[in-house]
Amino acid sequence: MIQLLARCAAFARGVADYAGRRAIGATVFVALGALLEGFGIVLLIPLLATLMNGSDALPWPDGLPNPLTGLEPGQSLALILLAFAVIMVLRLAVLWRRDTLLAALQIGFVESHRRMIARGLAAARWESLTRLGHARVTHILSADIQRCGAGVHFLMQGSVALFMLSIQIVLAFLLSPPLAALAVGLMALGALLLSLLLKRALGAGTQVSQSNMAVMTSLGRFLGGMKMAMSQNLQGRFVAGFERDLATSAERQITFMGQQTLMRGVWALLGAGVGAAVLLIGYAVLGLSAPVLIALLLVLARISGPAATLQNGLQQIAYSLPAWEALKSLEHDLGHARAEQSGPVSVTPPTGTVVLDTVVYRHRTDDGEASGGVHGISLKIEPGEIIGLSGASGAGKTTLADILAGLLSPQSGTVSIGGRALTADLAPAWRDRVAYVAQDPVLFNDTVRANLSWVGSDIDEAAIRHALSLVGADPLIARLPQGLDTVVGENGALISGGERQRLALARAILRRPSLMILDEATSAIDVAGERAVLLRLLEQTPRPTIVMIAHRAETLSLCERIVTVIEGRVTSDRREGTVPLGSAA
Repeated sequence: MIQLLARCAAFARGVADYAGRRAIGATVFVALGALLEGFGIVLLIPLLATLMNGSDALPWPDGLPNPLTGLEPGQSLALILLAFAVIMVLRLAVLWRRDTLLAALQIGFVESHRRMIARGLAAARWESLTRLGHARVTHILSADIQRCGAGVHFLMQGSVALFMLSIQIVLAFLLSPPLAALAVGLMALGALLLSLLLKRALGAGTQVSQSNMAVMTSLGRFLGGMKMAMSQNLQGRFVAGFERDLATSAERQITFMGQQTLMRGVWALLGAGVGAAVLLIGYAVLGLSAPVLIALLLVLARISGPAATLQNGLQQIAYSLPAWEALKSLEHDLGHARAEQSGPVSVTPPTGTVVLDTVVYRHRTDDGEASGGVHGISLKIEPGEIIGLSGASGAGKTTLADILAGLLSPQSGTVSIGGRALTADLAPAWRDRVAYVAQDPVLFNDTVRANLSWVGSDIDEAAIRHALSLVGADPLIARLPQGLDTVVGENGALISGGERQRLALARAILRRPSLMILDEATSAIDVAGERAVLLRLLEQTPRPTIVMIAHRAETLSLCERIVTVIEGRVTSDRREGTVPLGSAA
């Protein structure tokens, strides 16, 4: 239990760190709301006394003038009701401001962590991102962070309840110290017994996080392989697994909700029992007047509400802890990845000859073993050269391309551009001059224009048309119902694979890169169409350096040099002569 409370306290510190000075203003309004509610209850005593026995039925504290002295019962009643109305109006304004401030803190807390993760993802190094897992990031940014927001909500509601509880307890002791001590003692004992449910809430939260992660992972697999699944009638297996994960998640959430309902019911029974005991003892033993007993019962009823809110809030916070800890774990991982490339970033992109000197980069498996990558590669690439990378799958071609793009930093050896070492600080500026086109290009569920303009805000219509012409996408645009303003579907699902590749090539051209890396970027285009596209790319002025990863002999035949990579090593670097230009009909 102590460890659980310490984890809850860590969550509360995280919220307090975000709130900062804004918490002071919220606390002031929380306290004012509690005080005004207390004043409203206090006014019930003279109100009831006036209705039952006249305006002087309740003695006032010594030394304070009684404003009801000498007034008729009707006048006293009007004065009390006026004071009550004023307090209620003030309370309404205070509660509105309180809840607005608390809502801003809750929403701001959630969105600040979303921004933090987004910035961490953008700043992290590529090799760090590949280890995170898309399902993990998606789940934390959606379900887990919403549960954190719910935890913040109940933390703030608990803070409000604590203030309310304090004021109500003070009022109860002012009305009848022995009865207040009895009631508070019984409620504290009940709260202690109900606190045993906190561990169950934590366990339920952990189980829900795990089952929701399974749902997200299953969904990601299906969406990623939807075409393959449907082409082989495997979608039924996905649905069966997905429904199992959903059923598990739902069962665990229902269990937690049942625990909450049980707690509220037990707490209601406890409150009713305490109220009955107070009424019986106050009337039969202590002989308290009816106005005082009624006011005391009302105060105890008001104590029961905040106390139940506190208990429920602790359960909800415990339920949210696994989500909070998953969020902090991801932020820690991203912070570590970002720290690896700290320091000033050059605003001047490097240009000139690219030189790799005995570069080594080995990938690591989950158990830390080295696997794949490149070993001791040395290359010199002049500006404007057309280089083909050949070799079997897994030979290290993509790793080499990622190093050239500045996505991966060599574990040993150096990369330099124009004599400047491509350090982690310089890599972002270099990537501004790189266009990377993969075999399966990413297209958004947006228009052609939006997909092409994604590379920069200064892309005009003429540049878009020129790029589309270079890659032979004019017939595609002419055929689309809204031309450039046609939505291409999720990842370009409404157009063919070859058309997706043409659009990706056009987007790369719009970057006006110094280095263009084509990783099987034309593999879905027929041989004649591919040759026409590549020849147009080679005729650009000024011509970028082009590195093409390809298996087709027809593609490699357009290269000036062919570099063969086998098991991570360059085994051949041969020149093929002059590229045949002027035949890109």
